[in-house]
Amino acid sequence: MAISERLTSRPIEPWHQEVAGASPYPSHASAPPFRNPEPRDYDEQWRDASVGARILSLLPGALAIVAAVLMATLAYTPPSMRCVLVGVGLGLLYLVAFRSPFESSVGGSVPTQPVLMGLLLATPLPGVGLTVLVAVLLGGWLDGRRGPRALLLEAGNALHVVAPVAVLWSTRDPGGMVQAGPAALVAAVAAQLLLDGLSASFADRWLGTPLREMVRPLLWTWKLDVLLAVLGWALVVAVRPHHPLALAVLAVPILLVRFFASDRETYLAQSIAMHDAYAAASAAARRDILTGVANRRGWTQAVAEAQDRVADTARPVVATVLCADLDRLKVANDVYGHELGDALIRDFAQVLRDCVPSDATVARLGGDEFAVLTVTPSRRGPVDLIGLVQEAVQAHSSDLPVRLSASLGQASCGPGGCIGQTLIEADEASRLDKEGRRAQRGAGGLDFPPGAPGARGQGSPSGIRVFVR
Repeated sequence: MAISERLTSRPIEPWHQEVAGASPYPSHASAPPFRNPEPRDYDEQWRDASVGARILSLLPGALAIVAAVLMATLAYTPPSMRCVLVGVGLGLLYLVAFRSPFESSVGGSVPTQPVLMGLLLATPLPGVGLTVLVAVLLGGWLDGRRGPRALLLEAGNALHVVAPVAVLWSTRDPGGMVQAGPAALVAAVAAQLLLDGLSASFADRWLGTPLREMVRPLLWTWKLDVLLAVLGWALVVAVRPHHPLALAVLAVPILLVRFFASDRETYLAQSIAMHDAYAAASAAARRDILTGVANRRGWTQAVAEAQDRVADTARPVVATVLCADLDRLKVANDVYGHELGDALIRDFAQVLRDCVPSDATVARLGGDEFAVLTVTPSRRGPVDLIGLVQEAVQAHSSDLPVRLSASLGQASCGPGGCIGQTLIEADEASRLDKEGRRAQRGAGGLDFPPGAPGARGQGSPSGIRVFVR
């Protein structure tokens, strides 16, 4: 019956997205499909709430307690042993139903409505409120809500019983049993649903949940409660003339809901596992195996996303592209072996990741070619990626016999520009930088010692000793 405070609603789409902010103890028909906060979040939110909001949230619980006690004492008649046993049995069944939540796309429900119909029609009416109150408090206690404030908030889940009891109050016989026709029962359920919505708005007032966000989950819950009420009424009418134990048939809707809930959880777990596997495979397909940065496929995706942002002139941004080409990687491979070349590539990828902005995309386009893409607001202008990389390369140190060096080129484009053209310009700038470096070094200028460990020499069939770190 109604929205349960125990649920963490998790829609199938979008995956793994949960919105924090719901009350951990809303009233029985409360709250949109928000995630229950952690205890520390709940305490913090409670401290931040205004005094008036706290009072409103506690009001349903206080009213439920007062109404249940008054109904049980003012119209008290000694019940028969049969009524006591039926009441206790249905109370325990209500507790089981209250702790059998079913998650939906808009929130969660608990199937207490058939049991409530059984209490209204098969037990003395004055004790119905007290039975439900004890059941919900015991349910809260079993779920760890044992503080006075938590139990008072939990008691608000019993307030909805006051409405149908009040509507049916004049139809009870001297023994307290309801003698009502279909019209009175329809009015009782309608009053209950209205009180559900009212108590829900009070229960979430301390969190500031807008009423418009509660409309959809409340409508869904009301529809479910009406169907369960009809089912509960039909079952009670069918079995009441027989032995009291026949009322155990009211457990069937609860078991059905629990079955659906379990099946849904299994389906969600399988769907999430499949999504996680797909996401992992998709991420791996866009990642360079050697360096862990983006590969060409990942780079293409990043460029496409950045191009959409650049094309949005309403929010002007600047895209900056850096092209980097490792110097003399082929010579290092020939002299020291390809393991050294791989080590240089990994070191340079790590240098790029560490020195560029955290939201930049670093990619290895192939061999010794790297690229960096970053998008910044136009008011900040382009990022000096060359300066960042040059400073990081100069500060880099390792136990490799080859010093890290790279040719760099950078280009930028503003709102409405083309990142593809910017990449061409940056690549051309990198090529010119490499040619300039070659001219400075001369034809045979190596800045690492050819006689270093692992260098070309005798003892290997190919004349090249493989470098081992």
